[in-house]
Amino acid sequence: MSGLRADPVAVEETSACCARLLDALRIADAPEDVLEAVRVRLDDAIALLAPHAHAGPHSQSARGLDPRLPQDPRALAPHELMPWSPIIGRRNPVSPRLEFRVDGQVLRGRGSIPVRFVGAPQTVHGGIVAAALDEIMGLTNFLNGAGSFTGEMTVRFHRPTPIEQELELSGETVSVDGRKVRSRATISAGGELCASAEALFIRPR
Repeated sequence: MSGLRADPVAVEETSACCARLLDALRIADAPEDVLEAVRVRLDDAIALLAPHAHAGPHSQSARGLDPRLPQDPRALAPHELMPWSPIIGRRNPVSPRLEFRVDGQVLRGRGSIPVRFVGAPQTVHGGIVAAALDEIMGLTNFLNGAGSFTGEMTVRFHRPTPIEQELELSGETVSVDGRKVRSRATISAGGELCASAEALFIRPR
């Protein structure tokens, strides 16, 4: 799991820089010589990192890796609990860094999806919408003591989810029946429902 020995703040700052690069490249209409100069610099950066690669195993979670962390997952902010999450993780360069917070048994989120995740014009790609819904449900289950794997998920796209606009998310655990956990989640923009999901999660044996 990369980043275990590195300074967390330095990893987060470097990851954020990589995220800005991804967005800058997505919207760039640069000439070939500029793109070549960028590639040279990126190759140099990759070469600097290569000797420090960690063999793994890799996970989005920090649980069980750092004895200094509180044992109660609710004592951590969600992004601290899942620092390498592709949705909220601040150490993951692809993450849009949505912010989740615990509100009783419900998990709420907010933030915008950056331009690198655009699908149809000015719209978040549907796969990213589904990933955000899956993440908030899975993390909600975990924080409610029902950590589980996604077994089946139905996503309904009510209207396009706007890119680079403030979104509101919510996730809740609906029921737990043995190994079966049922959850639901929503994404809204400007008070209008954009997407919703219902899912069946399966707890490990």
